[in-house]
Amino acid sequence: MTSDAAQPIIFPEYVEGEEVRLSLDSSGETATVVCKIAKAYRPFTMSPVLLIFIAQPPTFSQGGPSIPSTAIVKLYDRRCFTNVRTEFDEGKPWSLDKEKEYRQYLDDVAAGSAALGDFGNPAYFWENDVSDGEFEAYLSYVALKTFDAERASYERLRELQGKMLPTLYGVVEYQAVVPDPRDHGASITETVPGLLLEYVEGLSLRELVATWRTRDPPLPDTVLAALCDEAVRVVDRVSDFEVLNEDMRVDNFLVREEFLASSTSTYVHSTDASTVNASGGVVLIDLGQCRLRRADESEDEWVQAKWSQDETGAIGFVLLRLMREFVGEDVWTYERSLRYYRPLEG
Repeated sequence: MTSDAAQPIIFPEYVEGEEVRLSLDSSGETATVVCKIAKAYRPFTMSPVLLIFIAQPPTFSQGGPSIPSTAIVKLYDRRCFTNVRTEFDEGKPWSLDKEKEYRQYLDDVAAGSAALGDFGNPAYFWENDVSDGEFEAYLSYVALKTFDAERASYERLRELQGKMLPTLYGVVEYQAVVPDPRDHGASITETVPGLLLEYVEGLSLRELVATWRTRDPPLPDTVLAALCDEAVRVVDRVSDFEVLNEDMRVDNFLVREEFLASSTSTYVHSTDASTVNASGGVVLIDLGQCRLRRADESEDEWVQAKWSQDETGAIGFVLLRLMREFVGEDVWTYERSLRYYRPLEG
């Protein structure tokens, strides 16, 4: 790949105040959603995440999903996958030069003069000299794979939506207009898949713990302890549906602002975390690195995968460290779950 560093780019369609037109699918019927971007959650590490206002809701002949005026849209746009670009291309952003190489690579594959890369092979990048065009094709593969994984996880976890997970309103498509670097003044339309999701107002659990002692008005520590317990419970409930999350992080938990607001009066004198009902107060977001248990995956293989990943520990031990650092030594405790522990035989 080229070694010339490019300046970071802000995609003009993903800027606050811009209008975005999405195609929303419902039971095989497609309708247009016209929305305006209220906030773009930058930097775009993977999928662009946008807070949108619905200016024109979709109209379906057979009803369709009920969508509030404010929502989140995640778009799986290969151009914005900064984390992958950092890992394999020194963080160099998308550019028109890269786009030109990409379009030429697609033409060469279609003509049979180049082979499509084996992007599912983890060693592919270490065993091959990958061009800029081929790398963009790989990013397209990663974007679609991430979208498929997140959509499948939300569908499997439908029972938890609106409580432990955001509600998924539907699958959308965005027609991104990309300048054609091979033909001055022309453009190419690329379909970007996405998810339309519930907007959960609130802080991340990490932010809440870090600012707990400065809250005004303050809340008793039992409320925070109950929220930590609930975060661990959310991880366990997701596991009940045979889903494995390979990116379980404290940053991916939001605490609903309405829960904190109601707690100010409800639990102001609470001295026991067990009396605090934190159900629905903690929401897990970002399921792009999840996978479902494979049909051919044995019980032993699944248990080993879950034990090795230790999703509850990824939350529990990090929360424990944060609680001790920002709140106090004895406010909350955590011990590793033995749910997937199997003693060695013999």
